[in-house]
Amino acid sequence: MSRFGHHVIDADGHGGDLRNWHERIPARLQPLWDARRERIKKQFANLPGVGVKETKGTAKLDSLERPGMTDPKARLEDMDLEGIDQTVMFPGGAGEEWAGLDGEFAIALCRALNDARAEYTRYRPARLKSVAKLPMIDPEAAAAELRRAVTELGMVGMVTPQHIREKNLDHPSFDVVWAEAERLGVPVCVHGGGQAIDQVPIGVDRWKTRLEVHAFTHPVGQMIAIMAFTVGGILHRFPRLRVAFLEAGVGWLPTWLERLDEHWELTPEQAPGIDRKPSEYFLSGRCFIGCDPDEKGIPHVVDSLGEGVVVYASDYCHWDCKFPDTVKILTERADLSERAKRSIFDQNPRRLYAIN
Repeated sequence: MSRFGHHVIDADGHGGDLRNWHERIPARLQPLWDARRERIKKQFANLPGVGVKETKGTAKLDSLERPGMTDPKARLEDMDLEGIDQTVMFPGGAGEEWAGLDGEFAIALCRALNDARAEYTRYRPARLKSVAKLPMIDPEAAAAELRRAVTELGMVGMVTPQHIREKNLDHPSFDVVWAEAERLGVPVCVHGGGQAIDQVPIGVDRWKTRLEVHAFTHPVGQMIAIMAFTVGGILHRFPRLRVAFLEAGVGWLPTWLERLDEHWELTPEQAPGIDRKPSEYFLSGRCFIGCDPDEKGIPHVVDSLGEGVVVYASDYCHWDCKFPDTVKILTERADLSERAKRSIFDQNPRRLYAIN
């Protein structure tokens, strides 16, 4: 139990990549890595902490340099400071899933990244956990890497972008991945990816600033993903699959589910892969959404959809996180009951990741 009186499971932290992890990529592919790294720098040149080194606002410009992002000992110290008992860490989202549209490179990149992250978590596996990055450009290879990551590396889930280039997540080619996640008993975690290099853009190409792109892509991307998992029938085809929708806020969710339900009631024949309201799939106990600790909409979501949906996320240590105060902020809120806080901090993330 953390110093704020709750057992706290961070359902969405970052870091966990050892320094120079890319050196594990086979030598013949290193030139591709070098070129890719330069493209990433250019793509995110207007991101605070990457290319942006000054701001008049509250963005953390040195967050990615925090030692705990790459050093597990320092990470545990930061977890103790923040009041986190266990964390599930996510790798960065720069389009590793398709890696320059080179299947071999994508497989090697994800494998090297997962190996390095597994080494990081082995420092204290009871507290440090990770999800796997998968080469989704090749669904069969992605399923195989998920199997290896869970059974050999001890990972507790998988991460996927909001869509995979020209395909939505309900495209039949991805069913082999969802089937493997269901068989292994690990969740699918949808987490960003809409602004990655070589992604097929949905709306983000209309904007020039990171303020606009970042504000737009995360919630809109999760709306697309939720529609794929509910209306698109993924949750119907895989009745034991658990899914989390992360880093996009929570306040929009009740309105989106209500709208999907309304449209299904109007024309249910246009969703032949489901037999009930989209919201009923989401509220079946298998779907979760990550919250920022200071979001005004959390009580509305809890009141509208129940206490079993929202999970706590530290977002450590991104430019827009509230480190080291995320647990403190949520604990001290007067608009959430202690029971709701216990669900958000512990019970819901525990169910999501099947943490004993």
